[in-house]
Amino acid sequence: MTRNRIETYLCGLKSVFQFLQYAKNYKGWIAGNVIFNLLYVLLNLTTLLLIMPVLRFLFSEDPSQIEISDQKKQLGGKFVEWYESFMQWFAEMAKGDVSKALLFLCVGLIIVTILKNAARYTAMNFMILIRNYSIRNLRKEIYDKSLKLPISYFNEERKGDLLSRMSNDMKEIEFALMVSLEALYFQPLNIIIFLIALVVLAPKLTLMVLLFLPVTALIIGIVGRSLRKKSGINQMLAGKILSTFEETLGGMRIIKGFTAEKRFSKKYDEIDMDYTKNNIGVQRRYDLSSPLSETIALSISAVLLWFGGRMVFNGDLNPEFFLTYFAIFSQLIPPFKGFSSALYASEKGMASVNRIKELVEAPIVVEDHPNPKSISFKDTIELNQVSFGYTETQVVRNFNTTIKKGHTIALVGSSGSGKTTVADLVARFYDVTEGAILIDGINIKDFSQQDLRGITGIVSQESILFNDTIENNLRVGKPEASLEEIENACKAANAHDFILETENGYQSMVGERGGKLSGGQKQRLSIARALLKDPEILILDEATSALDSESEKAVQGALEKLMENRTSIVIAHRLSTITHANTIIVMDKGEISETGTHQELLKTGGIYAKLIQLQTLN
Repeated sequence: MTRNRIETYLCGLKSVFQFLQYAKNYKGWIAGNVIFNLLYVLLNLTTLLLIMPVLRFLFSEDPSQIEISDQKKQLGGKFVEWYESFMQWFAEMAKGDVSKALLFLCVGLIIVTILKNAARYTAMNFMILIRNYSIRNLRKEIYDKSLKLPISYFNEERKGDLLSRMSNDMKEIEFALMVSLEALYFQPLNIIIFLIALVVLAPKLTLMVLLFLPVTALIIGIVGRSLRKKSGINQMLAGKILSTFEETLGGMRIIKGFTAEKRFSKKYDEIDMDYTKNNIGVQRRYDLSSPLSETIALSISAVLLWFGGRMVFNGDLNPEFFLTYFAIFSQLIPPFKGFSSALYASEKGMASVNRIKELVEAPIVVEDHPNPKSISFKDTIELNQVSFGYTETQVVRNFNTTIKKGHTIALVGSSGSGKTTVADLVARFYDVTEGAILIDGINIKDFSQQDLRGITGIVSQESILFNDTIENNLRVGKPEASLEEIENACKAANAHDFILETENGYQSMVGERGGKLSGGQKQRLSIARALLKDPEILILDEATSALDSESEKAVQGALEKLMENRTSIVIAHRLSTITHANTIIVMDKGEISETGTHQELLKTGGIYAKLIQLQTLN
C-alpha cells in the first residue's frame, strides 16, 4: 500500500510537471514561488524556535544559565551550544533587565511573523499567475486542437461529452491544480524542514512519530484509489447529462410535436440520478480527507503528549524544549492535512486529466505534407478510382470523374448514396482510403489544407452563422474585405435590402446559429459569404432544399450569380436546379450509376429520368 502511495504521489507530481509545460514561459514566476515558499518555511520555523527563549525568560530565575549536560544526550549538541550562547548574549545585551529582553524577543517575533506572511503572500501570488496562465494555455491548446481535428472525430464523439471536457473536466483540473500544484512540493518541504527541527530537539519522540506514517499512508491509499475510480465515472456521466440536454434543446419542436415530454424526462431523470449517486460517493470520499488526516494527526499528538510529558517528569527533557517541540509538531498538522488533500485532489483530477489527454492526443488523421506545393488551379480536378469509408464499410467506391475548370458537375441520388462524402473528399475534410484526387495532375495531399480550402467555397443545406454581427459573419472567409466589397457581395446575393431593414444594418446581431433571421435570409448570407471569398472551386450542398418556393427563387438567383465562371460541385435533391450542369452524376450505394447531361440522361430512361418524373408529378 505504501508503494501505491508513492506511485500516486509521483503520478501527481508527473501531472503537475505536465501542466507546468504550459507555464514554461513563466520560469521567473516558478522560481519566485519556490524561493518565497522556502523563505516562508524557514521564517515559520524561526517564529516557533523563538518560543524557547520566551519560555526561558518566563520560567527561569536566571535565563542566561541552565544545566545542559543531560540535554546534550537527548538533543543535537551543536544546537544546544548555539542556543545557550544566544541566551547568554541576549541576557547581557538586556543588561539583566528580564522585561526588556522579553520585549525585544516579542518585537522580534512580530517582525519575523510579518516577514513570514509577506513571503507566503508573495509566493501565493506567483502561484496564482502560474496556475491561471497554465489553465489558459491548456484551454487554448484544447480549442486549437479541436480546430485541427478531422470532421469524423466530431461525428463519432457526442458534442455534450466534448463540452463536458472543456467545462467540467477543466474545472476539475483547475481545482486539482489549485490544491495540489503547490502543495505536492511545498507541503513535503514544510514537513521535511519541521521534521529536521524535531529530530534536533528530541530524536526519541520524533522516531515514535515516524512509526505512525506507514499506517497513515495505508488509510489514505485505500480512500484515494476509490476516489480516482469514481471521479472518472463521474465526468463521463456529466458528459452524458450535457449531451442529453443539448439534444433535448435541439429537438424541442419534435419532442413537443410527438408529445414525448414524459419519455425524455424519464430518460434524463435516469441519467441524472446515476450522476447524482456517483457524485455523492465522490464528494463523501473527498470530504473524508480533512477529518481523517486531522484525526490521525491529533491521535499522534495525544500519544506524543503522553510520552513527552513522562520524559519531562523524569528529567530527560526540559519543559521549554518539550513545549517548543510540541508547538513545532502542531504545525505539522496543517501541511500534513494539505498534503493529504493534495493527494486526494490529484486522484480526483487525474480522471479529468485522462479525459483531456484523449482529446489533446487524438490523432490528426488528415495531415499536411511536410513540404506542401503551391496551389494554382488552371485546368482540371480529377477523381481517380476514389474509394472511402468512415469505418470498414465503404461509402464511396471506385468513383471516377474529371471536372474542367469553369464547369458545373451535379451529384444526385438517394440519401446515403455518398454525394456529400464526395464533396467532403474534394475539400479534404477526409482523406481517400483508395485512389487519388488530383488538381492539374497534382495530388491534393501535396497541398496544404489551408491553401486548398483557400480556393474553395462552401454553401451547405444548413446555413451556419455565428452569434455575431452580419458583417463579421460575412468576413469569415475574407477578414480584410472592405465594406464596399461586402455590400457588393450582398447585393449579388439578394441580401443587401433585407440587411438594411434590420435594426442596425450590417452591425445587427444574427443570434445563436442565426436564430434572428429566416431560413432564406440565412441562406442568402451564406451565399454572400461565399461570393465575398470569391473561390475558384464552389461546393453547393443542397443549398435550397430547406427553403420555401419564394425563398428558393430569391436564393436560386443568387446561386446562379455565384456559380458564374466558377468550377462548381452541386449536390441537389431538387433536380430542377441542376438542369444547366455540364455533367450530372447519378450515385447509388456509393457508386456511379449514370452520368451525362440533363438531356442525355432523360433519353436513357434510367434512375435520373424516373426521379425527374416523380418530382414533376409532385
